Amino acid sequence: MNTETYQRLKKLHEKYGPQEFGKLCQKFLALAFHMAGYRHIVERGVQGVDVDAANESGEKYALEVKTTGSKFVSFEPKDVDGLKKREKDGYQPVLAVLRLDRFSNWIFARADTIKAGSIFIDSLRPYRLRDLEGSIYSFFDKVIMNHFDGTMAEAQRYLDDALRDKGAEVGAL
Repeated sequence: MNTETYQRLKKLHEKYGPQEFGKLCQKFLALAFHMAGYRHIVERGVQGVDVDAANESGEKYALEVKTTGSKFVSFEPKDVDGLKKREKDGYQPVLAVLRLDRFSNWIFARADTIKAGSIFIDSLRPYRLRDLEGSIYSFFDKVIMNHFDGTMAEAQRYLDDALRDKGAEVGAL
């Protein structure tokens, strides 16, 4: 992410705290997937897999989204189970991790063989989906630029409305 994106995310984290910040990033990520051409977006809030994204080419991803300020994320058994259920519907299971740190960016890792537990973020390198990461990075910066003020004012409500305006399903189970 660029420096401006990092500064804006840091402000959101300071204002809303880590739990709400994670939910905001999940919604930002769903908007970035939409900008990248994924027209079927389901953003679930807190129920089940966080985001489904599918495009016209047949690419389908189920994303479990994690944000952290540390070098570790917690990947719970319920996360693994939820992703396995989406895999049965043809979605590639992805662990999406954003470490809020200078020069960090999203890591998208194939989650079909990752075991539940506390995961050292650097250990995800062999599982990374670099092409997918590259296709989303610049859109994520644009989403933050376009939606920062509204998010600072109204948090999730603003982003839910933005997702609905794009035709996404929000809060779906």
